[in-house]
Amino acid sequence: MNVGERHFADAASNNRLTASWAVTPTTVDAYIYQHWNSLVARSRDQAEKSDHARKFLQLCRDNIAGPNGFNLQSQVKDPSGKADSIASDAIENAWHEFSKRGVYEITRSMSRPDVERLVVTTVARDGECFAIKRRSKNLPHGIAIQLVDPVGLDPTHFETLNNGNRVKHGIEFNSDEQPVAYWFRDWDERQVGYVLGTGKKYQRIAAEDVIHVFVVECIGQKRGLPWTRTALFRMRNLAAFEDAAIINARIGASKMGFFKDTDADPDDTDDLPMDAEPGVFENIGSREFQQWNPQFPEQSIEAFTRSCLRSIAVGLGVSYNNLAGDLTSVNFSSIRQGALDEREVWKGLQQFFISAWCEQLYPEWLQMALLMEKIRVPTKAGGSGALPFIKLDKYKQAAFTGRRWSWIDPKTEVEANAIAIGQKLVSRSEIIRQMGGDPDDVWAECQREEEALDALGLVPDLLPGSPPQPTAQDASTAAE
Repeated sequence: MNVGERHFADAASNNRLTASWAVTPTTVDAYIYQHWNSLVARSRDQAEKSDHARKFLQLCRDNIAGPNGFNLQSQVKDPSGKADSIASDAIENAWHEFSKRGVYEITRSMSRPDVERLVVTTVARDGECFAIKRRSKNLPHGIAIQLVDPVGLDPTHFETLNNGNRVKHGIEFNSDEQPVAYWFRDWDERQVGYVLGTGKKYQRIAAEDVIHVFVVECIGQKRGLPWTRTALFRMRNLAAFEDAAIINARIGASKMGFFKDTDADPDDTDDLPMDAEPGVFENIGSREFQQWNPQFPEQSIEAFTRSCLRSIAVGLGVSYNNLAGDLTSVNFSSIRQGALDEREVWKGLQQFFISAWCEQLYPEWLQMALLMEKIRVPTKAGGSGALPFIKLDKYKQAAFTGRRWSWIDPKTEVEANAIAIGQKLVSRSEIIRQMGGDPDDVWAECQREEEALDALGLVPDLLPGSPPQPTAQDASTAAE
């Protein structure tokens, strides 16, 4: 047997070293049916108790949704291909009004950025998030979002319906495995653990009214799994170790020693009261003092904790330095490369949320906003008029962008972008979008700024790379 065959046989062998290793492959549906409840319960537990789990969720919120959520950039164009800036601005203004607290979410307690940050947190912690699109003429924009706790969808609900559809994990599917409806629990939160006992009741919501956000990692996957699942066990044990180390160190700093009574009766069970307070010695009488020096905490604890945190960071998909807040052993090159690699991961997750959340809601809002005449443009008569619903398809052209990060080395990055623009490798618009801005907004603001400076007679100092400004003498020469 050659080396490759031996390694293959080792991985497939059954012996005392592999007795607890799985030998039968299972489907993701079976895994979710068996473990979803316990995984979500333990992920939520660590989110409340583990410092590192809370830090991970904060990193997800801040890097995926950012402080302002996902920004809309309307890209309406005329049939000729020319940008319709008037319609685009009107749509963006109406979306801004829809994003406010009291409009976007049905309970009127959260704005759009608040909801999007909560959605990201829920997906990272529980593996998925649900929202129902509520429509009513009594709502300010005719539509609002109602968030639903993922526990409200029973992962053990399997049923074959009379119409041939099958319910799996609480989701009704047709013969093509397309979701038709979601069967949410009709439960009372006062029931501990959301256990209904006998006589389970469900509320059926059509799939077109539900937004289900989760990352599909396996073929046939119907429900999401917590992003923290591979790190949960190590996080819990590391937290328990740190708690024990703190208590040990506290006792070691408080107790200076013990007392031994050399003349005590072996049958005497009376204990000598002793408080673990720093620098306190009791009245010992004839007792003999025994020194105690625990030598704790040890120097090896830091290395051990760092090793555990590196494994946890790998399981969570973030960098150790950001998760632990430890920059003691990094240099500029390593932290720059690590930050760039991690940002690519965040960008990928941003695109996932844009596709799974923003692009599912935006067309629905646009349709209702046009019907309710919420999107208005100025008219020649000095008033305002609503955009016509008949041009709905034209107005659907839009893009969403997530937050962007400041450059690690601004000068180098700007110079590289300038060279790329000069060589026609990238457009100015793309650079602005990479920075999280809207090219039309940036250029319009630059124009307004130039006009304001000219009106005040101000001439700013030239920045490196700026084209030279004509002087009064140049203008006179040109006139001649």
